[in-house]
Amino acid sequence: MTRNTHSDQLIRLGWNTALADALAQLPAASGRPVRVVEQHRSGYRVHDGQQEFSARTQTALYKTLDADDDGIAVGDWALFEEEGESLTQLIPRTSLLERTREDGRRQRLVANVDTALLVMGLDGDFSADRLMRYRLMAIAAGAAPVLLLTKIDRVRNADALRAEVQALAGDATPVLTMDARSPQATAMLASWLLPGRTLVLLGSSGVGKSTLMNNLLGNEGQRTGATQSHDDLGRHTTTARSLRMLPSGACLIDTPGLRELKLSQEQAQVEDEFAEIRELARHCRFSDCGHRDEPGCAVIRDLSAARIAEWRASMAPRAKKFRRGKP
Repeated sequence: MTRNTHSDQLIRLGWNTALADALAQLPAASGRPVRVVEQHRSGYRVHDGQQEFSARTQTALYKTLDADDDGIAVGDWALFEEEGESLTQLIPRTSLLERTREDGRRQRLVANVDTALLVMGLDGDFSADRLMRYRLMAIAAGAAPVLLLTKIDRVRNADALRAEVQALAGDATPVLTMDARSPQATAMLASWLLPGRTLVLLGSSGVGKSTLMNNLLGNEGQRTGATQSHDDLGRHTTTARSLRMLPSGACLIDTPGLRELKLSQEQAQVEDEFAEIRELARHCRFSDCGHRDEPGCAVIRDLSAARIAEWRASMAPRAKKFRRGKP
């Protein structure tokens, strides 16, 4: 079957040149690219850029992933075969966000994400240290972190708390304060909600992730729950990860609240050594710019070839890890 890897429909789902290159390096396999938008016990919901439908994992792919202690996550791209309605091969990832469970096992959260919107409420559950762990997790995965401090109506010192978080995160990490219900939320995030980009909302339950998702979608696509005013405990409103396409052209993944976030040793030791490259990349002409020879590349314009070469060298081991698909 012909692989249509450059259609506008796929680009709308987040397909880019990096994924196309990864697919080209795979051995011949049947099927066409689809993106996993939901995961269920009985299978997956996938999207081909035109419609959403159900799919299951082909037995051979399941055995391969199981042998590698791997699996399929929301945001993954795979090849779909009409006969059998199954996913036949996982397309190598460009990023993978994961956390360490209490028993030491790693849990895959979402894949192929460009930006991680890390949400924390400025209420009784506020913890700058926990937010920094979220930030390190995103950086270790190769996703650019953006810190969102919500529920600004609950405190009088929102500016002071923002300054505290900014000092911990460093100037290269954006820190925003917002009301997730506000019409201004979309405008505040506009520079990240670009066509073809994929973002994920991560944070504890009750911090406003589903409310923000609804706001960005312009509808009530996600059920939200009231927050108890006396103890600031939000009810669980998202029970499964799901990828949605926004009116802006970006894709956004909502996730269930994470009660605990334990970092692996690799994640805890990660340093944001190339933060300026991620910041400049936001200003490139193309959302999937590879910073090689593309016109309008802000990274090439403002940084030396030596600095870009250092960045590529640092990314090589990480890219190899994602190509293997192992956690």
